[in-house]
Amino acid sequence: MGLNARDRMNACWFFPLACIALAALPAKAATDEEPDCKRYRIAGLPCPAKPGGARPATRPLLPPRAVEPAPAAGRSLAAPAPGVPSPPPSPLFPLAAPTAPTAPATPGLPALPAGSALLPMAIAPLAAPGPPVQTREPGQVVVYWAAVDEADAALERLARERRVLPITRSRLEALGGVLAVFQLESAAQAADFRAQLLRDFPGLAADFNTRYRPLQQNQARPRIYLPQKIDQVSTGVEPASQGTTRVGMVDGPVAAIAALAGARISRKSFLAAGETAAPVGHGTSVAALIAGQDAGVAGFRAMAPGASLHSAEIMRSVGADDCSNSAALVRALDWLLAENVQLINLSLGGPGDAVMEKAFARLAEFPVALVAAAGNGGPAAPPAYPAAYPGVIAVTATDASDNVYAAANRGAYITLAAPGVDLWVPDGAFGHYVSGTSFSAAVVSAAGALLLGRNPLLKPRSLARQLCRGARDLGAPGPDPVFGCGLIQVGASLRDERL
Repeated sequence: MGLNARDRMNACWFFPLACIALAALPAKAATDEEPDCKRYRIAGLPCPAKPGGARPATRPLLPPRAVEPAPAAGRSLAAPAPGVPSPPPSPLFPLAAPTAPTAPATPGLPALPAGSALLPMAIAPLAAPGPPVQTREPGQVVVYWAAVDEADAALERLARERRVLPITRSRLEALGGVLAVFQLESAAQAADFRAQLLRDFPGLAADFNTRYRPLQQNQARPRIYLPQKIDQVSTGVEPASQGTTRVGMVDGPVAAIAALAGARISRKSFLAAGETAAPVGHGTSVAALIAGQDAGVAGFRAMAPGASLHSAEIMRSVGADDCSNSAALVRALDWLLAENVQLINLSLGGPGDAVMEKAFARLAEFPVALVAAAGNGGPAAPPAYPAAYPGVIAVTATDASDNVYAAANRGAYITLAAPGVDLWVPDGAFGHYVSGTSFSAAVVSAAGALLLGRNPLLKPRSLARQLCRGARDLGAPGPDPVFGCGLIQVGASLRDERL
């Protein structure tokens, strides 16, 4: 049954897609030379240009999509049967691989061209943040009383009035006083408890149990430049001349490697029951830089191989984190004082707290030199503790070109610089390279042990002055917040007899 023009127009309201096919059926004869535009207008489509004429401004009517017969068995859709011309590509379902879409225009930004590989930043996926670094023991508050009777009275009052008992209570035989750790159920309860302590006991050293970590960053670019950079080769000091120096170190466990086989090492662990000791790499590297020697492995020899090492091992592994805390650090310092060490190396750092501040104020009253890593937080980082406490020799790191370590802290508390980038250290195999202010601190501790071996009566402040006077100035003239006094020169410091 045929359709007149009016019937076709009505059909277009209900079947829009069919109108394209209907539009191709002539209502009356029309020649190819002069198309009938009426039938296109009825379908709501623009009239095509006359053959050979100018291209219309609007998009011309596209030919209807031919219906392809089902392919015969064994014939691919991509290849038409012999003798059959390929149908024109459909405007709705292109057979060719699509090009990258053009991004929509954004106000204030230029539109991206078709095919561009660029995407708006707003739809770029964000990298998942890593786990936050814990700076405190969860829910713990550490308290330090300088007097035992004061501690006994306070602990008795806390037990009676607040029903609170510490999980650990340590009497510090050498440092003096009592250290206690309280465990609360949450960070909020710990904050409330600390605030209450400070209200009830004005002037009390009470703070969160802060974590401290080894300050290192491993790299793998082999260089051996340390002896020449610090003038170690011209010292001419034999190990026997400084064999009585007692050096303490607070770090992780120390492995029994060949380079430390001749060293005298006393060890004590300060880990609680159930805690897992940190890997041996950091502590072993620090010990080797202070007192190791192994002529069979690249001729390695530290500056104080005859020193007596006292290793207070406080670092433990908490998941992927190697850290310790204020309570363990204070107990370790107390033990080292009881061992009568002359110098303590502290290749660790953290944000500091009131208990640590009080403990290091007490340490300043003892004849022991303190050397600490300046920190690996970068130029804008806040001061790292214990390096920033008064009386501590804070050491930054430099590389083989005397440039400061890119990740090193800056600040007025920096005392000295020493090589600490790509230092070769022996281990249980052949050896490896390490970077960080942890290792530059160990170099200065070894230099300090060498000077103390020559002059055991050298006081801590005199030792720091002697190291500074012998240092080679770097950076801005005079002491500065990047290099401190400059790069240590062991030979020059040994030749300086002034106190």
